[in-house]
Amino acid sequence: MKLTQIDKVYGKKHVLKNVTLEFPAGKITVMVGPSGSGKSTILRSLNLLVTPESGQYDFNGHQIDFSQKLSSKEKLAIRRETGMVFQDYNLFPHKTVLNNVIEGPTQVLKMGRKQASELARELLAKVGMADYGDVYPNELSGGQAQRVAIARALAMKPQYLLLDEPTSALDPELELSVLKVLLQLAHEKQSMVLITHNMAFAKQIADKIVFIEEGQVIYDGGPEEFFSADNPNGRIKNFIASMTMENLR
Repeated sequence: MKLTQIDKVYGKKHVLKNVTLEFPAGKITVMVGPSGSGKSTILRSLNLLVTPESGQYDFNGHQIDFSQKLSSKEKLAIRRETGMVFQDYNLFPHKTVLNNVIEGPTQVLKMGRKQASELARELLAKVGMADYGDVYPNELSGGQAQRVAIARALAMKPQYLLLDEPTSALDPELELSVLKVLLQLAHEKQSMVLITHNMAFAKQIADKIVFIEEGQVIYDGGPEEFFSADNPNGRIKNFIASMTMENLR
């Protein structure tokens, strides 16, 4: 998965400026940076929820030129191979947990209901929600709802899982339950691109760190150098100190 020379403008704001990034298969790429830096715009470009004005996108045999109009067929092909998880869950409130998870496989992948239900139950067990198939979203805690959202994304059997601050709305205990699921997926070599403000988790899970600021890539490399006390980039050191509250005093 690769973006090359991506530019995105909203009105007068230049949100992404000539961004080139590669997201290795079977690895966890974690994007960090201040709010409004362009992280979510990059992530949504990978799922084509956002369409940049220019640049190229290469993914699993698909080659997209953003300067040309995208067809519905192209968008559907990308979305079938990328699973998106948002911070606010986006579960269907009128459907049970089980029906939330089987919606994609039956409607998009045209999987039979029996097969989709078996897959859904397997994935709900994986995320620790095996006993909640008949429950409705309004009966779930935030952490439980987010784990269902992850199961729903995995039900599409995506090449890449894309997660936009999936735990930012959760309290610490609920956050931990979701982070454990993501760590398990990382051990299974599920390809992921993850935005998070949790630096401790980023340090533990990331194969690659990308630091974005003002629509530009400031750092693109391994977590060891990024989190090193000897990192020569003062801006990154200040950012980490702020996020971990090291500079509170």
